[in-house]
Amino acid sequence: MPRRADRHRRRHRCVLVHVAGGHRPARARGHGGRGGRRRGIRGGDRRRRRHPSRHARGAVAARGGGAALVRVLVAGTARSGSTWVSNVLGHSAETRHVYEPDGPMSDVLGAITAARLGEFPVLTPDARSYWYRLVWDLGFAGGWPWDRVESARAAGRRLVRIPPSMRDAVVAALAETTSRLRRRPRHVVVKSVNSVFSLDWIVKRYTPKVLVLRRNPLNVVSSWVVLNLGTERRIGDHPLVDELYVRPLGLVAPNGASSAVRIAAWNVGLLTRALKQASAAHPEWIVASHDDLCVDPATRFRELTTRLGLAWTAAMEDYLLRSDDPDFTAHHGSAAVHPNAVTATTTESRRLQQGTQYQRRLSAEQTAEARAVLDGFDLGDWGPGPPG
Repeated sequence: MPRRADRHRRRHRCVLVHVAGGHRPARARGHGGRGGRRRGIRGGDRRRRRHPSRHARGAVAARGGGAALVRVLVAGTARSGSTWVSNVLGHSAETRHVYEPDGPMSDVLGAITAARLGEFPVLTPDARSYWYRLVWDLGFAGGWPWDRVESARAAGRRLVRIPPSMRDAVVAALAETTSRLRRRPRHVVVKSVNSVFSLDWIVKRYTPKVLVLRRNPLNVVSSWVVLNLGTERRIGDHPLVDELYVRPLGLVAPNGASSAVRIAAWNVGLLTRALKQASAAHPEWIVASHDDLCVDPATRFRELTTRLGLAWTAAMEDYLLRSDDPDFTAHHGSAAVHPNAVTATTTESRRLQQGTQYQRRLSAEQTAEARAVLDGFDLGDWGPGPPG
C-alpha cells in the first residue's frame, strides 16, 4: 500500500511540473491507482463512444454563456503568414487563440503524437487515432490554460527528460482532464501547419470553419531556406500521399544529393498542392491569400472576420498596426532568427515588403531551381506566377 501511495505522489508531482509558476490544474480524475489510470488513458476512446465528445456535436453553447461557439481552424504551410493571421483573429471578442497544438516543436503533446504519427500525420476521415484525438480535443477546448506562461512552457519542454512511458502517461492524463474540465472559451481559433494531410479527419469530428491560407510559394521557399526549415529531407513518403499527389503528376522526388532549395521547394510544393486539392473539394472552406491581406490589412481582415462569424474589435486593429512595425515580434515568434532581420528593405512597414521577399533571399539561379520544382505541382493561381 505505501508503494502505491508513493507512485501516486510521484505521478501527481510530475503533473504539477508542467504547470509550474503557481498555475494549479483542477484535480484530475484518473491520476491515482491502476483503475484511475486505466480510465484516464486506455479507456479514453471507450468512454467517449458511450458519451460523445461535445466537439463532435457541431456548434455548442460555451460554458458560462449562451452564444454559439465558433471554431476556426487556420491551416497552411509553415511560413505562409498563418501565425500573423491567427494572432489577428485571436484578438476578436471572447476568442482564444491556440497555437499549433499538433506541432512537434511547439507542444509536448504535439511532440509525443508526432513520434507516433510523423511530423505530418496522414489520416483518412474514418481512421482511428487515440493520440490525434487527444491533440484536437484539447485544441478545440482552448488548449493548455497556461500556454502563455513562459515558466510553465519551459517546464513542459523539460518533460522530454522524463522516461517516455512515464511522460506520455502523465501528458495524456493531463490532456484528457484539461479537455473535460477547463472553462470553454466562447470562440476558439486553432492554427496548424502540420495537419495538411488530415484536414478531413479533423473536420469530420470537430466541424470547424476552415480557413486555408496560401502565399506565393517562392516566398515560402525562401523563408524555409533562410531558416534551414525542411531543407534536409523530403516529406510525403507515405503511400497515400504518393497515390494522391505525386504519382498523378508524374513527379520524381528529390534524393539525398539534392540542394536545400530543391528539397524545400518540393516540400512546399507538395503541401501547397494538398491544400489546393482539399480546398477544391470543400467549396465551403475559406481560402485567403497572405499576399492579398498584406495589400490592405485592415479592410481585408474585417471582411475575413465577418465571414468567419467573429466580431471585429479595436484590439484586432491595434495588433495589425503594431505587427506592421519591422521590430515587432509576434507571440510564439522568434526575435533571434526571424528572416526579415536580414532581408528587410524598409524601416516603415513589414507588410509592404512581403510580396517580394524571395527576390532578396534567393539568387537568380536558386529562384529558377525552385520555380522548376514548383511548376511540376501544377499549382495554377496558387503557384509563383510567371517570371518577371
